[in-house]
Amino acid sequence: MSARGVATVLAISLALATGVAHADDQAKAVALFDDGIKAMKAKQFEHACKSFAASLALVADSGTKGSLARCYTELGRLASAWVLWRELSDTAPTPQLRADAGARANKLEARLPRYTIKVVAPTPGITVTVNGRPVDVSVEVAVPVDPGPLNVTARATGYTDFTRDDTATEGKALVIEVPALRRATTGAGPAPVVPPPLGASDNRRRNRHLVGASIAGIGAVSVIAGGVFGYRARGQYQDAKGICGGSIDTCAPGRLAEAQGQVDDARSSATRSTVLIVAGGAAVITGAVLYMTAPKLESRGVTFAPVVSDRGAGVALSGWF
Repeated sequence: MSARGVATVLAISLALATGVAHADDQAKAVALFDDGIKAMKAKQFEHACKSFAASLALVADSGTKGSLARCYTELGRLASAWVLWRELSDTAPTPQLRADAGARANKLEARLPRYTIKVVAPTPGITVTVNGRPVDVSVEVAVPVDPGPLNVTARATGYTDFTRDDTATEGKALVIEVPALRRATTGAGPAPVVPPPLGASDNRRRNRHLVGASIAGIGAVSVIAGGVFGYRARGQYQDAKGICGGSIDTCAPGRLAEAQGQVDDARSSATRSTVLIVAGGAAVITGAVLYMTAPKLESRGVTFAPVVSDRGAGVALSGWF
């Protein structure tokens, strides 16, 4: 088989594998959506929101996003719902749906709790987190947040941490002032401060990269092996034709059994080729997806983060939740 022929076989097999994976995602997304609807009807909102979020992570669908927004509203996660409605006001498929999403977002906006971080006296190297997420304090802006506990922590190397606990209340605005941090001291002088350990998301990123690369590597080997079997099948079929003088249909009776054996071997090799290439292609795609969807490195300042934790149901500006 020529190099162009092998490339064509590989391209077709990878396309088939992609189609199978896409169909699987679609089917799973539909099942998760149906499960969320049943849970909503039973008023099991925590369960419903998880199902909708998982469905949305597989297939981006306006109906699923709207259902998740309604579910978040039932749970009292007003900022989470508001973000989704704001997105739908721009991306919903019809003008009527976009207008409805915008109206729902506007209706929720007056109920949103908000917080503003004010650094009274900047400390060199200071970082501020809200509920564990880093925020940019260079610009004072009222950030929408879900109602509930609100923990603000400020730290800098060589200084004592500042921490404050508040409660975000529906329709209320909080202004949280961060004072100048005090130097950490002992009787012998300033005490060294150990930098924060590597975040869990960084560890998950490395692990996801390792798993993704391993799966993709195995898939690539499988695709190559499938190509070898495909080349072998072609050769065996050509041998069968040679035994019969160029055409199996006009094969001499005395050579028919030998030619049939070559044909059977060719079919077996072709089947192995198809299985290996499709499975390998799917593994390469799976590995690439795992690698590319690894959690982002923890950063200082404004970052983007999943709205929910299960593979992400959407993306929001860090510090809103």
